[in-house]
Amino acid sequence: MFNFNFKKKKKTTRPNDQMVLVDSKNFRFVEAYKSLRTNILFSLQHKEGCRKIMVTSSFQGEGKSVISTNLAACFAQMGSSVLIVDCDLRRSRVHKYLNLKSNPGLANILGGFIDVSTAIQKTSIANLFALSGGVIPPNPSELIGSSRMEMLVKELEKAFDYIIFDTPPVNVVSDALSLVNLVDGVVVIVSQNLSNSVALTKCVQSLEFANAKILGVVFNNVDKNTSGLDYKYGYHSKYYSKNYYYKKPYEN
Repeated sequence: MFNFNFKKKKKTTRPNDQMVLVDSKNFRFVEAYKSLRTNILFSLQHKEGCRKIMVTSSFQGEGKSVISTNLAACFAQMGSSVLIVDCDLRRSRVHKYLNLKSNPGLANILGGFIDVSTAIQKTSIANLFALSGGVIPPNPSELIGSSRMEMLVKELEKAFDYIIFDTPPVNVVSDALSLVNLVDGVVVIVSQNLSNSVALTKCVQSLEFANAKILGVVFNNVDKNTSGLDYKYGYHSKYYSKNYYYKKPYEN
């Protein structure tokens, strides 16, 4: 185990409105995230040590960064030490939701310019730490798929109970596929108003071809008036490409 020189986040800044877990008024959203957390915990119940979870989507704008950041906060509320890593080096968003600095971050570390201990930031949420995307590099795919990234993950897993990786959309760039072998499972975000069965099928097939363990799919921006769902977020554990039917974890 090693020590990070964490810079504690001042609590004078107001949390971003997208961080629903810091607002008790959003009871339905909070419960949806807790349900997602529970399903992930059961899916990884036999995993010892640090549990590493990748969050991705088919396209941009499906809400993966919002959900991954809130999910990280949800795990932190259990008292576990949690790190969220912004691997979307082209369009970093995590730092905005947590009111943190974007630079230095992951790209700076992978480029060999700084040490990891100087880039990790303490958030205003107890037990939650963040590694921003950093500077926008000319070669994000090469950095994410590098041996330096693999060594970094091995180093980070010694210090945290959970690591959440917010990654670029699978159907847009190949960055996320490079991380599949470094994580314990993948959560796919699907926006009702943006994605479709063709795009989701392509996303899942790409992940499966890379030997990813898909933990489940989260429906985002669901219209409860048309879907019958009570929550903005819905979690399902198994994907069927033909008809969008999902089987819940404990159905027979």
